[in-house]
Formats: sequence, C-alpha cells, structure tokens
Amino acid sequence: MTKIQMNGYEDSYVIEGKMALPYTYFAGRVGSKFITTIRDQKKIMGVKCPACNMVYLPPRQVCDKDFTDIRDKWVEVSNTGTVVNFTVVRYDDKHLPRKAPFVLALIKLDGADTPFMHILEECTIENVKIGMNVEAVFAKETTNTILDIDHFKPAAERLSVHEINAARKQWVPADEPDTQEKRRGGRPDMSKPVIITAALTGAATMRNQNPSVPYKPEEFAEEAYKCWKAGAAMVHAHAREDGGMTTHDHGRIKATFDAIKDRCPDLIVNLSSAVGMGVTPEQRISQIVAIKPDMASLNTNTMNFGIVERKTGKIFIDYVFENTFTMLQDFGKAMEENGVKPEIECYDIGGLDNTLLIGKQGIFSDPMNFNFVWGVAGGQAFRSEAFIAMMNALPAKANFTTCGVGTDQYPCIMQSCILGGHMRVGLEDNTRMPNGALAKGSYEQVEVAVSIANALGRPVATTAEARLIMGLRKR
Repeated sequence: MTKIQMNGYEDSYVIEGKMALPYTYFAGRVGSKFITTIRDQKKIMGVKCPACNMVYLPPRQVCDKDFTDIRDKWVEVSNTGTVVNFTVVRYDDKHLPRKAPFVLALIKLDGADTPFMHILEECTIENVKIGMNVEAVFAKETTNTILDIDHFKPAAERLSVHEINAARKQWVPADEPDTQEKRRGGRPDMSKPVIITAALTGAATMRNQNPSVPYKPEEFAEEAYKCWKAGAAMVHAHAREDGGMTTHDHGRIKATFDAIKDRCPDLIVNLSSAVGMGVTPEQRISQIVAIKPDMASLNTNTMNFGIVERKTGKIFIDYVFENTFTMLQDFGKAMEENGVKPEIECYDIGGLDNTLLIGKQGIFSDPMNFNFVWGVAGGQAFRSEAFIAMMNALPAKANFTTCGVGTDQYPCIMQSCILGGHMRVGLEDNTRMPNGALAKGSYEQVEVAVSIANALGRPVATTAEARLIMGLRKR
C-alpha cells in the first residue's frame, strides 16, 4: 500500500490498495425465511393470499391483486413444475452463476400461481421448450442464497394412473342378473372400478372465466392427454372455433376428435349432440353419425337452459333447450345403428322417465349409461335424496355417472362414488377447485376425483375396464 499527498490538499492523501469491508446482506423477513427453508429443509415455500387464493413464488409481503398482508401465510409448493418461458445467456460475466451459454428459465412450480427464474441444466439447449416438466436439484453444499437450489433439470416422466392400474388385477364383471335390486338394497360394490370422465369445454365456458379452456384441436389434445395421465378414462368435448365459439362444423369437430385420438389413442372420446344455440336437430345428430365417436351425449327432455345470476336471479341468457320425444327416439336410433353408445343426460327424473318410455321400442342396448346432471339453470339442483330416487329408478344393468355445475360438482361426484356410480368433472361444468381457486385445467379436477376414489377404496377404471363396464367395443 502506498500513500501520495495531493497538491492543494496537503492534509489529505490518496491511498492505493484494497480494504476488506465485511457485511451481511439481509433479504428481509420474508426473503430470509424463503432462503433458509430451502437451505435447512430442502423445501420450497410460497405465500398464499387468503382473500383470492393466489400462491406467490418467490414469496412477497402483499398480494398484488387485493393488497392483503400475506407475509405469514406460508404454504409449501412442489419441487416440480413447468417451464413457462426461457432465455439462453450467451455472454460471460464474472457475476453470472454459470459459464455461457446456459439457460435461465421462468418456472411455475406445481402449487404456485406465479413463476420464478432459475437455471435449467442436464439437457441440451436445443431440447429446452416451453411446457416441459422440470424438478429442483438442491445444492450439496449450502450457499445461503437462492443457489441452494443448484438448478432445475428435466423431470422424469411420471406414470399415469392407468399405467399404474395396469399392474393390478383387472376387473371382470360378476354374474349378477339383478343389479337394480342390489342398488336398492343399499350395498354398492366398492370393488367395481369408478370411471372418471373429464368434460373439457361445454358450449359456454370461455377463457374470460378460466384461461385454461381449450379452443384449438391441439389444445384439446394436450388437455385430454393430461386428463388421461391424471386418471380419466373418457373425455367429453364440444369443439370450438379458434376464437372460442362453439361449432357444428363437421371438419372442425373431426379435427378436434382426431387430435385427441392421435395424442392419446386409448382414451374414450364422448362428443356432444347438443352443440349450442340455433342448431337444427339434423345438424346436431349429423356430426355424430359422420364421425362415429365411442360415445355421444343424448339429451332427454325439453327444458329451460339459461345463464342466471345465482345470488340475485338476474337473467343474462334465456333459452329453451329442445329435446322432443321424436328427437330422443331418432337420435337414440342413429347412435345405436352407428355403433355410438349413448350417454343419456338426465337433468331431472322426468328425463329418465322419458327415456324409459321411448326405450320400450327396444332402441337401447344394454348396458344403458345414464348421466345425472345437477345445477343447470333450468334443471334440478343437487339434492342427495333426489340422486337416490333417480338411481333407484334406473333399469337393471344400467350404469350411472354424475356431474354438477359450479359448487354442485364436488358433492355430487362424491355421492356417486359412494353409491357405486361414476364421476364426471371438467371445465364444462365448473372452472374452479374445491378451495375456490381457478383450476389449471380439467386434469386438476380429475386429480380430485382420483383422490375421492382412493379415499373410498375404489379402484380407478382403466380405459379397458371402462369399455367393459359401459359396453363399448374397441375401435
């Protein structure tokens, strides 16, 4: 070290050299807990707003949406997530954590609603893509920084519920000629696999309600695949135009159907014969006959079918959904003659009785498959006693599943599973999870249905078992 006296500043000196100035950086109370939890417990924590259910990662003190203080609302998120964007760093700098080139990715961890940036390694730059699944690799030696997560790497492909179920003993039907009497006896067969269906869109659910609603064929295909991986044996679909409007165009419906089957050939695809307002009966059934899906919905009675504000009763859309006896007859015959199994939609017990009346013509093959629909504005709200009344009115050998609009969804599928029936979930019926948060896709609701089945001790049906139960032929 040297010192030089400066001209004009005889009492001052320039000192050349280096001085050690030790200091400690404090990341704040929230940031410090985030980092020390990673360091000490190998856990990644976010904060959850109790008002809007948003989970923030990295954690912060205040919710961006409603300014709620969330600094103490800690929740653990998963070590796995999805790349939502990325960049390749192609220059070197002494302050960078890696030698160039390397990938910095925006990663949204499972359980979090916001992404954070981190290093992505163990794959070539050319193979990095938006949507890829990744998992955290924790540092072997602590750094007391965010780099206690050393990096993320591509996650191992997880087995689907169906792949796991394929290893167990497959279900075969017992010789029970009077299923109806067994239902009335109140002793459901809990060893019978439960079929989970995911209804991906419907005719009305739009992206302003949930941004995960698929519109394009490739979006339907990807969402259907996620639902299958999660445990769904069947998906129900209403094709959409690119802008989101429902369509009865045969080409668009076939493109959507084909995209799903190409992505997941084993999946059962159920198309709608109710494709939206202003469509003639001939247009509704013609696309089913043209495409010949595994199953198709068959609606059973003419009814009010509107959009009404639940709290105030204010009417937004008022519509009469026409399903005459003749349509029930003609649609049923057309489906059966073309090898399409009807899924018989009953919005109240009158629709079931209509089907039994027309069914005296011998139109429907066994087993008949019924879907009890609850909560439509114009149909019946979910009530446990009404469910049991409809179940007990079914013909022998019939199967039943159920779905519910909005908050009716989860209680009705649980009751169906308890009573030996099947479950339908999906963004057509409900855009949210049980806690009120927006579903990231229909697949998240499938995961809820699988957890219900697991809690009740019922196996989740593989697609092969679902075909056997519902009487579908392999195409």
